Amino acid sequence: MNKLHIFIISWAGQHENAIRIATQMKDVYEKVCIVYSDPNSDWQLEAPCEIIRRPNELFWGDKFKACIDGCNQDPILVIHADCTYPDWSHLAKRAQEMTHHLPMIGVWSPSIDFVPWNIKTMQIAMLTEFGLSVVTRTDAIVFYLSPIIIERMRGISYEENLYGWGIEWMAACVGYARGMIAVIDNTIQVHHPQSDGTSYPRDQAQRQLEIFLTQLSVTEEVQGILLRAKIAQNGGHIIKQ
Repeated sequence: MNKLHIFIISWAGQHENAIRIATQMKDVYEKVCIVYSDPNSDWQLEAPCEIIRRPNELFWGDKFKACIDGCNQDPILVIHADCTYPDWSHLAKRAQEMTHHLPMIGVWSPSIDFVPWNIKTMQIAMLTEFGLSVVTRTDAIVFYLSPIIIERMRGISYEENLYGWGIEWMAACVGYARGMIAVIDNTIQVHHPQSDGTSYPRDQAQRQLEIFLTQLSVTEEVQGILLRAKIAQNGGHIIKQ
């Protein structure tokens, strides 16, 4: 079974949760890392795993780059620390099992509460035997990426994408362009708190997303067009993606 490098994303108010997740994972997995930021420059996070500190003025785009730069040739499982699940090592094992049995999976994600889209509008097909939905996209709140997708995304610039919008969409386009699929695992339900909205300017994040996605290759952009067409056929909509 493939190796797995686990990255937990943490920020002010979430560090205890991040340490809790890391502690669960370290009982089973060797490669566990917390990527964090904090406004208190004098405070240092301590945890039983690798730790990467990033500037507090930077957001998800920078933290994601730290993950893909730090994983060598391994697939990654990214977990945002504001999520809860009873047994994180079970979730990681499930991701490994599914990607082992179905190596065409490039992006794997559990079912997650309060994502800003409906899975019915994103669904392409059902793999009923495995409890998986093949989808046009997942969310980056908790997701697995295969080494093939990671390698491509290392060649992308994240400097202008401060808030990281579009990372999960790019991962899906990259995967489908390489004959892989994105799936949501309906056997795993992760709780993510409902939000009243982002704490940063949505218009700016959207503009950054549009610039970010110009880095897709022609083949990847064609896949994006096909994925958007499927979403529209299902009655859904992705803003300007």
